[in-house]
Amino acid sequence: MPTPGEGVKVGFHRVGDEVDPDARPHLPTHQRALAEYVREWMPGLDPTSAVPISCTYTSTDDGAFVLDRRGRIVVGAGFSGHGFKFAPGIGGVLADLVLDPDARAAPPFRLPELLAEPGATT
Repeated sequence: MPTPGEGVKVGFHRVGDEVDPDARPHLPTHQRALAEYVREWMPGLDPTSAVPISCTYTSTDDGAFVLDRRGRIVVGAGFSGHGFKFAPGIGGVLADLVLDPDARAAPPFRLPELLAEPGATT
């Protein structure tokens, strides 16, 4: 992902340990593997100029976003580090969920039934 004036952000998706965001070690991982990946697949980038950073984000097992409601609580989560690309659509769905008690996100984005309210229908 190019960042004007800074360079190109390169990283592996869904690697590393599951961490508590309030107690994460803030240590970059996989630096050698990333440098090798850049060297092989990104001609023109200098892997030796990398400035390591640590990124944390939420994700779901299947990679699908969570856009749902439980009672008066609207949930938007699990964007797996790329939800920003879908911000207009996600915002629209979340706004509909907030404003319209009958609104529902598409089934793939709903919370699992085991988390549903007793007696609720989806």
